[in-house]
Amino acid sequence: MIAINLKRQNILLALLGLLSVAWILLLSDGSDPYSAAGDLLPRKLLADPGEMSGLEKSAALRSSGSREAHELLAETYDEKKSVIFLIAFGERATSTTYVERTIMSLRRRGEYQGRVLLLTDAPDERYDGLFDANVIIMHPKEEHLKTDFDFPAMTVKRFKTYIIDYVDMVPELDAVEWIYYVDIDILFGAPFRDLIQKLGEENKIQGDNNFSSKLYFFKNSFVDQYVAQSGFMIAQRKTSNTANHCLRLWRSVIDSQLKLEHDQSSLNLISKDIESGKEHRCQLVIMEQGDHISFPHNNRDLDAMAKDSTYTSLIHIKNTSKSTSFGEGVHEKFVSDVLMLSDDEMKNGKLLEKTTFGMSHLS
Repeated sequence: MIAINLKRQNILLALLGLLSVAWILLLSDGSDPYSAAGDLLPRKLLADPGEMSGLEKSAALRSSGSREAHELLAETYDEKKSVIFLIAFGERATSTTYVERTIMSLRRRGEYQGRVLLLTDAPDERYDGLFDANVIIMHPKEEHLKTDFDFPAMTVKRFKTYIIDYVDMVPELDAVEWIYYVDIDILFGAPFRDLIQKLGEENKIQGDNNFSSKLYFFKNSFVDQYVAQSGFMIAQRKTSNTANHCLRLWRSVIDSQLKLEHDQSSLNLISKDIESGKEHRCQLVIMEQGDHISFPHNNRDLDAMAKDSTYTSLIHIKNTSKSTSFGEGVHEKFVSDVLMLSDDEMKNGKLLEKTTFGMSHLS
């Protein structure tokens, strides 16, 4: 009986030894530990996300060692997980070719062929057939219109706070994680991928799974009283309500300040609440402009940029009365070069026209 038990014990020890060797080989075979079989992850992580609280999911991701919680955007940028968001409202915006110019520069010098979402109140025929299949055109929902502001332009600016909501309405955009809002008076002068990778490195932009809410803006270098320049914004799209918190907060502040003329003023108020500790769920990340964005105002600005046909990633032409300082033909030559227009395209005068609706209407 003792001999039989010892024999069984030896067999069990041998089996355990084989299992240990197999486990060591599994961990050392060069495979990605983050892609291990489902049963190696906490079972809570395998549950329907809708059945888990934010704290549970965050804890599950941390305990699983999920790489996603630490991925830097600079290293993981993917066009398929990105969408460019444009807004064009009112006759002064939709009667011009600003949208066409922005998208043309995005596709050409920006080398971005991914999804673009255009939110506009223009009739369907305005942009019908003008763009490729990756440009999605949507119209605003009536319940999102608020018109009791002292400055009517705030009705349009307020739609920036709905960018996640409108992306959520499009099934084709389910894979999108990063939303890049861009004013339509911005042209792209260099590859968009390079811009995002540089901004990601400089600002440590990463896909967070701690359900924080962040918005990324460039620093406002023109008007000292404003913290941010709101013509370009980065937002991470997540499935939790917390992810949308900053945008909802921004909208709430705008709605409570009907006399504000600029949306930057409402960002200032949020920034003050963050600094005082009153607001702790939202983070506004202010990025240095560096050589990422330029604001040409006169002939000298345009000539300096056009000299070698090298441009900043974003070119924000401020279409205010200052644009009248552009000499005859200088603005047109600059825009045609940025857009890389062919001779036939240059015959379309509307692509090159100057207007003065810009800063007061969109920025």
